[in-house]
Amino acid sequence: MNRIKFIILLTFFQLNIEAQTLLKLQDVYEIALQNNFAIRIAKNDAETGKNNNVTGNAGMLPVVTGTLNQDNQVTDTKQKFLNGAENNRTGAKSNNFNANVELGWTIFNGMKMFVTKEKLSELEAIGNLRLRQQVELVLSRVAKSYYDVVLCKQQLKSSKEFIDISEKRLKVAEAKVLSGKSAKSEVLLAQVNLNSDKGAYMRLQTQYKNSKLNLCQLMAKEFTFDYEVEDSIIPNDQIKLEAVRSSAFDKNTGLQISKLNQKVNHLQLKEIKSERMPTLQLKTGYIFSNQTSQAGFLQSSNNSGYHYGAGVSMNLFNGFDVNRRLNNAQLLYASSELLYKDSLSKLEMAVTQAYNNYATNIELLHFEQSNLTVAQQNFSIARDQNDQGMISSNDLRIAQVNLLQNINRLLQAAYDAKLSEVELQRLSGGLGR
Repeated sequence: MNRIKFIILLTFFQLNIEAQTLLKLQDVYEIALQNNFAIRIAKNDAETGKNNNVTGNAGMLPVVTGTLNQDNQVTDTKQKFLNGAENNRTGAKSNNFNANVELGWTIFNGMKMFVTKEKLSELEAIGNLRLRQQVELVLSRVAKSYYDVVLCKQQLKSSKEFIDISEKRLKVAEAKVLSGKSAKSEVLLAQVNLNSDKGAYMRLQTQYKNSKLNLCQLMAKEFTFDYEVEDSIIPNDQIKLEAVRSSAFDKNTGLQISKLNQKVNHLQLKEIKSERMPTLQLKTGYIFSNQTSQAGFLQSSNNSGYHYGAGVSMNLFNGFDVNRRLNNAQLLYASSELLYKDSLSKLEMAVTQAYNNYATNIELLHFEQSNLTVAQQNFSIARDQNDQGMISSNDLRIAQVNLLQNINRLLQAAYDAKLSEVELQRLSGGLGR
C-alpha cells in the first residue's frame, strides 16, 4: 500500500511539474518561430520567390514542345479524270497522323534574360526580407504578450500580499471594538476595504488567465497548455541613441525592402529597354507523318525527317507601346527613389520617438524605485502606529493604498521600459537575431 501511495504521489508531482513549465522569453520566441501561423504563411511566400528564381523562368533555357495529331475522315467521293476514268466511292476512309518534336532556344534578346534573372534574385531577397519583417512583427507581439503575463503575475502577487494586510487590519479593528477602544464603524470600513481588495484580486486573476491565452495563441499552442513565466521584468537601461540609429540605418528590414524595390524598378526599366534590340533564336526538330486514303491520288504517304535553322526578329513599330511602358517605368523608378527617402526619414523619426519613450520610461523606473522606499517606510510607520492606537484604521488604509499605487506604478514603469526596449530592437533590426 505504501508503494502504491508513493507511485501516486510521484506521478502527481511529475504532472504538476509538466503543468508548470517555466518559459523564458527566448523559449517563447523559439516556439512562435516554429508554430506561429503568420510566420508559416510568410515562409511559404518566401519559398515561392525562391521557386521563381530559376534560369528557366528568366527565359535562359530552351523550350521543347512535342505534338501528336490524329485526324480521321469518312467522305463520299466522285472523281472524273481527263482520260475519262472515274473513281466514285461512298464512305471512303482516310486518316492523317502527324508527330513532331520542336526545340526553340532564344540565345539573345537584348540581354533581357540576364536582367530578368537578376530581377528574380532581387525579388527572392525581398521575399526573405518580408519573412524577416513578419518574424519581427510577431516577435514584438510575443514580447508584449509575454510581459503582459509577467506584469499580471507581479500584480497578483502584490494584490495577494495586500489582502493579507487587509485581513490583519480587520482583525485589529475587531479586537479594538471588543476592547472598547473604537467604534464598530471601523470594523465595517476594514471589511469594505478587504472586500474591495478581494474583488480587485479576482479581476486580476481573469486578466492573468486571458493574457496567458493570448500568448498561447501567438505560440499556436493549445489553450489547455499550462506554463509559468518569469517573476520580474528587468529592462536594459544602457541603450544609446547613436548605436540604435546606426544599426537601424544598416539593418532595418523595412528600409532594406524599400532599397531593393528601388533596384527592382531599375531592372524593370532595363528589361523594357532591351525590347528595342533584335532577338536571335535557334530552332530544330523532328517530324513524322503518315497518311492513308481510300480515295484520291495517293493511297498512302509516309514522311519523316528533321529540320534546323535560326531566326532573327526585331520590333520595328508597335504603336509606341515600348515608349509608353518605358516612360511609366521611369516614373515608377523615380517614385521608388522618393519612397526610399521617405522611408529613411520616417525611420529616423520612429527611432528618435521610440528612444525618447525609452529614456522617459527608464527615468520613471528609477524615480518610482526611489519612491517605493519612502512609501514602504511610511506604511511601516503607519502600521505600527495603528497597532498602538495612535492613528485610525482609515489612516492606515491611506498609507496602504499609497504603497500599492506606488508598487503598481513601479511595475508599470518596468513594463513600459521593456516594451520600449523591444521596439528599439525591432527598429534597429536586432529583434530575434
